[in-house]
Amino acid sequence: MNRFSIIKIDCHIQNWGQINKKYNIWNFVLPIILLLFFGCEKQGIEIETADTNTVNLSGSDEFFQIAVLPDTQYYTALKHNGTMDMFEEQITWIRANKETSKIAYVVHLGDVVDHGDDNNSVEWTRAKNELYKLEQDGIPYGVAVGNHDQTPYGNPASPGTNSGYGVYFGRNHMQLNPWYGGAYGSSNNSDNHYDLFTANGVDYIVLYIEFNTPGHAEYSSSIENAVMNWADGILNTYSSRKAIIVSHSILGRPAGSNSDTIPGQGNNNVASNFTNQGDVIYDRLKLHDNVFLMLCGHISGEGFRRDNYNGHIIKSYLSDYQSRRDAPYTVNDRNGGNGLMRLMKFNKTQQTLSVRTFAPRPGPNILEVDGDSDFTEPLYN
Repeated sequence: MNRFSIIKIDCHIQNWGQINKKYNIWNFVLPIILLLFFGCEKQGIEIETADTNTVNLSGSDEFFQIAVLPDTQYYTALKHNGTMDMFEEQITWIRANKETSKIAYVVHLGDVVDHGDDNNSVEWTRAKNELYKLEQDGIPYGVAVGNHDQTPYGNPASPGTNSGYGVYFGRNHMQLNPWYGGAYGSSNNSDNHYDLFTANGVDYIVLYIEFNTPGHAEYSSSIENAVMNWADGILNTYSSRKAIIVSHSILGRPAGSNSDTIPGQGNNNVASNFTNQGDVIYDRLKLHDNVFLMLCGHISGEGFRRDNYNGHIIKSYLSDYQSRRDAPYTVNDRNGGNGLMRLMKFNKTQQTLSVRTFAPRPGPNILEVDGDSDFTEPLYN
C-alpha cells in the first residue's frame, strides 16, 4: 500500500548535513528555489518523497492529485465549534501546495452552507470568499449542491438555489472559468453541471448531480428523470474522457463504523450501501464504461465500495466529518469537521489511486492513517 511521507519545508532551514544524509539533496533544490523566489506560505510547502514504507514510489512516477472538500456547512455557519479558519486553512493549503502536490482539480461535495439558499447571504459570502481564491491561482474546481444548499432543504426545483448557490456558483459566474463545460437546464442554473480537465495526458470529465433523493419530502421524480437523461447524453458526448461522478448523497456509512464521530478506528472491511439517490445514480451511469469513480458526502463518516458491472469497475468514496468530536467524544465535544479534507492521488505509473485524509494547520497537519482514511486501490480496476 502506498503511503505518503511528508517533509515540512519552513522559512528557517537548519542542519543541512542531516538532511543531505537522509535524502537526495536534489529533491530539495527546486522547492527551496521556489521558496526563495515566492516566499513562505502560511503552511509551508510539502514535498512527497519515497521512504522505506512506500512501494515502488519514485520521483519519476507520473501522478496528479484531486483535493476533496467535504461538507463545510459548520464552518460557514460557525456551528458546532466549526470555524472559518478551518475552511481558510484548507484553501490556503491547496494554493500553497498546488505545484509540489500536483493538484489538478478540487471537488466540493456539497452542503457548502447550513441554512439553505434564501436569506443566507452571510454564509454564502463566506464560502465564496474562500473558494474564489482558487480562481486567482487558476485551480479548477467544482461545487456540488447539497440538501442544505437548497430552500427548502432537499428541493431540486426552482427557486431552490436561485439566491445563494446560483448567485455565487451559477452558470453566469462559473462559465467564466475555462474548465467549466456546461449545465443542465437554462438561464443561470448550474445545479447539475460538468467540468473538463486534463492531467498526465489523460482527459477527464467531472459530472455533478444535485441532491434529489427518493423518499425525501421534496423529491421530484420528473426532475430526476430529466437530469439523468441529460447525464446520459453528456457521458455519451464525452465517452472518450474518464468520468468522475460527484453528488452529495451516494453512499451511507458502513454498518458498525463509528467514523462519524471518532477518528482513527476505521477500516474498509464492510462496504458501504448506496443511499436512495446513490442507487439511482449507479443504476443509470454504470452503463457508461468511462465512469470509474464516484464521490460523495452528506452522511457523516467514511465509506467505500467497489462495484463490478460486467467487468466494468466503479469505486465510490464517502467522506464527511461534520459530526466529528474531540476526545473524550461526548455530545459536547463536536468540532464541526475540524478542517478535514482528502487528497486523491492518481498515479499513472503505478496505476493506483491513493487516498490521504488530513486537516491542514499552520503548524503540523492533523493526519488520519486508519484503514478507511489512508488506503490505496487500483486506479481503474
